[in-house]
Amino acid sequence: MNAIKDNKKTLLRYVGLEELASHGPRGILAFWTILGMAFFLFGDQNLIAPNMKNIANSFGIIDQKEIDWKMGGLIPILFFILGGTVSLSMGYLSQTISRKSLLLVTVLLGEIPCFLTAYSSTYNEFLLLRTLCGFGLGGIFPILFSLIGDYFSSQSRAVATGFVSLAMGLGIGVGQLMGGILGEGDPINGWRQSFIYMSVPSFFFALIYLLFCREPKRGGAEDIQSPDELSHRISLKDFKILFQNKTNLGIFLQGLPGCIPWGVFFVYLVDYYENVYGFGKAEASGLVTFAAIGVFIGTFFGGVLGQWLYNKNKKWQPILCMVTTFIGVLPAIYLLYAQGLIEYKAIFLVLNVFTGVLISITGANVRAVLLNVNVPKSRSAIFSIYNLTDDLGKGLGPAISAIILGSTTDRGFALSISILFWIPCALAWIIIIRNYENDEAKMRKQWELEVKGA
Repeated sequence: MNAIKDNKKTLLRYVGLEELASHGPRGILAFWTILGMAFFLFGDQNLIAPNMKNIANSFGIIDQKEIDWKMGGLIPILFFILGGTVSLSMGYLSQTISRKSLLLVTVLLGEIPCFLTAYSSTYNEFLLLRTLCGFGLGGIFPILFSLIGDYFSSQSRAVATGFVSLAMGLGIGVGQLMGGILGEGDPINGWRQSFIYMSVPSFFFALIYLLFCREPKRGGAEDIQSPDELSHRISLKDFKILFQNKTNLGIFLQGLPGCIPWGVFFVYLVDYYENVYGFGKAEASGLVTFAAIGVFIGTFFGGVLGQWLYNKNKKWQPILCMVTTFIGVLPAIYLLYAQGLIEYKAIFLVLNVFTGVLISITGANVRAVLLNVNVPKSRSAIFSIYNLTDDLGKGLGPAISAIILGSTTDRGFALSISILFWIPCALAWIIIIRNYENDEAKMRKQWELEVKGA
C-alpha cells in the first residue's frame, strides 16, 4: 500500500503537482475530473468560429457584414455579459453554498443549452441558447480557481493553474478543430454535431464528481490554518478591500484590454485564413488549432517557468508576463499580413505555434498572482471580479472588430487594431511588478491575524 502511495506521489512530483498527493485518492480524482469538465465546458466556446458562414446560412443570413455582426459580434457580447454577471454572483454564493454543488450546477447550466444549440431552428433560438451557455463559463471560473488555491500552496500554484489553463485552451482548440472538420464534411448539419460532441462528455464528468469527489478545506493550503472554513460572508466592505490591493487593481487594468485580442484571435482568425488566404475550412481550422497547440505549450510551460521565477525572485514572475505580452503583439499582427509566407506552409505553421506560445505565457501566471495576494475567504470574490473584466474584454473584442469590419474592406487592419490592445495590457503589469511582493506579504499577515482571531 505504501509503495502505491509513493508511486502516486512520485508521478505527481514529475508533473509539478506533488502537493496534490496529500489530499488522497478522492482529491486527486477531483482535480483531474475538474480539468475534464473545464476542457469540455470551454470546448464549445469557439465552435462558431470555423462555421460562421455555415451556421449563418442555416438561418438564411448571407450578407457578410450581417454574418460578422450576428455571429462574431452580438453573440460574444451577450454571452460574456451574462457570464460576467453570473461570475459576480458565484463570488458571493460560494461563501454560503458548497463549492462542489455550485460547480456541478454551473456545468449543467452551461452544457444543457450547449447541447440544445444543435437543435436550433432560427437565429433567435441560436442566439438565446448561446447566451445561456454563459452561465457555465461565468460560473465555473471563480469556483474553479478558488478550489485550486486550496489544493496547492504558493510554491506550486502557477504550475497547477497552468494545468487548468491548459485544459481550457486545449478544449477551445480541439472544439474548434472538430467544428472545422465536421463543418467541411457536412456544411449543412456538421456544425450541429459539434455542439453535441462537445457537451455530452461533461455530463459523465459531472456524475463522477458528484459521486466520488469532495472539495478541499477552504484555506487548507496556507501555512496557518483556520478552524472555521465557512465562517466568513462576503460583503461590500470586502470588495472595497480587494480594490485597495494594488496588485489586484493592476490585474483588473490589464485584464480588460488584454482579453480584447483573445476575443478576436480565435473568433475571426479561421474565417480570415479561409477567405483572405484561400485555405480550405479544415486547413484553416487546422492552422488555428496549431496556434492553439502553441497556447497549450505556452500555458503549461509558462506556468512552470513563472513558478520557477517566482521561487527565485517574486518580481520576475510579473516581469515575464509583461515582456511576453508586449512582444506577442508582433507575430500576432504578422499572421494577418503573411501573404508572402503562406507558400511555405511549414514555416507558416511554425509561426502560428510560436505566436500561440508567446501570447499565452501570461495566462497561467496571472491567476497564480491573484491567488498569492488574496486570502482564501476572498478568492472566489476576486476571481468573480477578474472574470467580469475578462468577459467584458472577450465580449468587446469581437464586437469592436465587427464594427470596424463593417466600415472597412481591410479585414487585416480591423483585426490588427484589436490585437494592439495587448500594449496597454503589458504596461499595466508595471503596477503589479512594483506591488506584488508587498501585497503578498500583507495577505499573509492579514490571514494570520484572521486565523488568530477566529
